Amino acid sequence: MREVVVVGAGLAGVRAGESLRARGFRGALTVVSDEVELPYDRPPLTKQVVAGTRTADDIRLAGAEDFGARWIRGTGAVGLDRERRRVRLADGAEVPYDGLVLATGARARVWPGEVPAGVLTVRGLDDVRALRAAVDGGAREVVVVGAGFVGVELASSLVGLGLGVRVTLVEPFGRPLRALGGTVPDVVARAARRAGVVLRLGTGVTGFRAEGGRVAGVGLADGGVLPAEVAVVAIGMVPATGWLVGSGLALPSGRVHCDERLFARTAGVAGVAGVPDPRIVVAGDVAWCDAVRSVDGPVPLEHWSNAAAQGELAARNLLAGPAAAEPYAHVPSFWTSAFGLRIKSVGLPGTGDRMVVEEGEPGAEKVVEAHYREGRLVGAVSVNLGKRLAGYARRLQEERGEVTGAAGAAGGAGAAGGSGGASAGSGALG
Repeated sequence: MREVVVVGAGLAGVRAGESLRARGFRGALTVVSDEVELPYDRPPLTKQVVAGTRTADDIRLAGAEDFGARWIRGTGAVGLDRERRRVRLADGAEVPYDGLVLATGARARVWPGEVPAGVLTVRGLDDVRALRAAVDGGAREVVVVGAGFVGVELASSLVGLGLGVRVTLVEPFGRPLRALGGTVPDVVARAARRAGVVLRLGTGVTGFRAEGGRVAGVGLADGGVLPAEVAVVAIGMVPATGWLVGSGLALPSGRVHCDERLFARTAGVAGVAGVPDPRIVVAGDVAWCDAVRSVDGPVPLEHWSNAAAQGELAARNLLAGPAAAEPYAHVPSFWTSAFGLRIKSVGLPGTGDRMVVEEGEPGAEKVVEAHYREGRLVGAVSVNLGKRLAGYARRLQEERGEVTGAAGAAGGAGAAGGSGGASAGSGALG
């Protein structure tokens, strides 16, 4: 293999580049990124960067420019020709490859339809700069639409600035961080209210009101209108795979289907999965991986630790080839912090059918909740008791027939801005 191209310069792409060189690849290595910024860690964006305790320089990915790659920044990929083994770029150039790593991550889901100025999303550094510029310029009424990880982290950071920002968090599905299940979402809701955040739960947003071309209000499905000088839409992520349409790769739910060894699958026929492409591997938010699954099928992850682990293994397997490649066996993990709570998870708690409080009391701010599916442990969530999860990570590994220690499984959870974002280690924007 003489030429490897990594498309995507987030955590998964950088880890792949590092892994290629560490495994002895000395050929031409090209990294393609549609951002002009040097590679940076996303989880701190919604917490420390919004809060002003860390800067863009503080969150640069260490070592990103040390593995001898040719960097193409500010020009994204727009097409893939698998037959000719070429990546087409937005400026019309083509980059040849013998091996290809797909690590393009995800984009913030935007509000459908036109929006006035002052309606923002948060996914990258420029987004955070725009939000802080608005707040520093005097905006005090902020509405955050969506109470997933990004929305909750932003609300916590904004209300904690000490600038008198009034934050309203809108969530149509009734509870913040509802994906965690159990009583933890209720703990988060109480802590948010205690911090001064107004919660509007169980009602959706119908649109935005404007005055003079800027947002002035947020319309609710219950007929109410919230005053807003800034609105942040935090309604999830969209995999950045539009450029792969027509490439012949399988793209279920917009992600790239890959086998247990992270090789991209070609599009199948009549419901039969396609064969893996031995020259293309997948890592991070774009992966729809056969190795990360519940009894219902593959489960996409937007966790920092998953992006790091998949980036490293994808590169290693690309060099080894399918016959010698190893299956992906990482136990999913993440942590986040908001409103004085430190929340950590291992496994896939959102796929359980039964929850058991195994330490603390239901609804307490020190609690461990284990989630089971058909009697088997599938995940665990803790509030302010994160060290307790090492044992659950070990159990999850053992159930999968793994022998690695709990430290390897749970380590790396410290940057998961949750999913999709968080503090230097959450997973929300990971």
